[in-house]
Amino acid sequence: MRYGPLVAHLMLHTTGKNMKHSMDSSPWHSYQPSHFQTPWLLSADQLHRHGLSLSRTKYYEDLRYSTDLPRQAAVDPFHPQNDEDFVHRLDEDWASSVRVMDRTVTFFQEVSPGTLYWVPTNSNTKSVFLNLALDQYHRHVIIKAILVEDIELQILKSLSFDPLRSDPRNHTIPVLQFIPGNGFEFSVQACWYEHWQWPPFDRAPSRFEMARQLLEGLVFMHEHYIAHGDIHPRNILWNHAPTHHELSRHSKFNCCMAYIDFGGAVLFSADNRRSPGSGVRPPSAFAAPEQSLDQLYDVCAADVCMLGREMEEGRKWYSIPSEDTVYERYETLLAKMTCAKPEDRCTATAALEAVLSILLQSVCITAFLLHLLACILGPMGMAKVAPIHPQRTSRA
Repeated sequence: MRYGPLVAHLMLHTTGKNMKHSMDSSPWHSYQPSHFQTPWLLSADQLHRHGLSLSRTKYYEDLRYSTDLPRQAAVDPFHPQNDEDFVHRLDEDWASSVRVMDRTVTFFQEVSPGTLYWVPTNSNTKSVFLNLALDQYHRHVIIKAILVEDIELQILKSLSFDPLRSDPRNHTIPVLQFIPGNGFEFSVQACWYEHWQWPPFDRAPSRFEMARQLLEGLVFMHEHYIAHGDIHPRNILWNHAPTHHELSRHSKFNCCMAYIDFGGAVLFSADNRRSPGSGVRPPSAFAAPEQSLDQLYDVCAADVCMLGREMEEGRKWYSIPSEDTVYERYETLLAKMTCAKPEDRCTATAALEAVLSILLQSVCITAFLLHLLACILGPMGMAKVAPIHPQRTSRA
């Protein structure tokens, strides 16, 4: 078989046995979900030495009401600087840092411990360990404990370091550091938020830009012989903090999407994309049909189907006025991505090319409407009209 450079590198460090996703050897495996914090408390001092204040510890409480949260959102969200926040926040939210911290913690604590901190898979053979912390710059981070022999750790490291990290098509959550543990490593990730939360997509171009970023990221992973395997709403985040206030629209800030959680990821070779998968799969509403079968399947085609279903879900959530002129093409694409038979689906590359064409058409229509509006309102009237095109970043 011919493997890509990443696969060849990982194969040198990963045996067939190790490629199976199992935490049976983890010292944390014996803990019940209700005791999820117990092993974390044993690591609190070690994490603090690396500048991390673990949630529900004395270190966290000392910083919880700090007013030193960086005010400026990261110019490049995938490469945040120490004096930058990971996400965009409204001025009124930032000004009351107590509310910012409390709301963030509430956001996580409202999720049951079985979802946030201890996640059994469908087969109940693996547990995922996550927790919340503040870094030394008072920003929230997510810490994940991963077995050193788990292929997830190898994939995550490859995506987090150059040359892959510096590729502008790499739409994976920024990992700030890896901290060695006893048989496992902690990955410390920037805390982003669920992208189906407010603000909604305000114009068709902003929705298509979201689709472009996600497909670009999927193409990038597939080019490096990585299949995600578990694409659904909770595994796609964006760089805006949730809030109860009136919000800016998607088209008003540097909106970036990122994939998280490679616990269900698998590697494939250049001449064979068929695999039994990792045993991890998304909720049934987003899973590809073949993932529930006990047989080999095309992992790339499954990824396309999962993302297509995710994009369909987004189509249901928010209705955008005057979008039907281009949405017929978009819906045709979604149908192609989610075909029941894997061989009938388009590839991620073909889907990306289609979305780029749709986005161009949408932007051209928007530009025409703006021109028409300018002719009607004149310069003074147009000054009161907010821009409705998506801002493109250096990563776009």
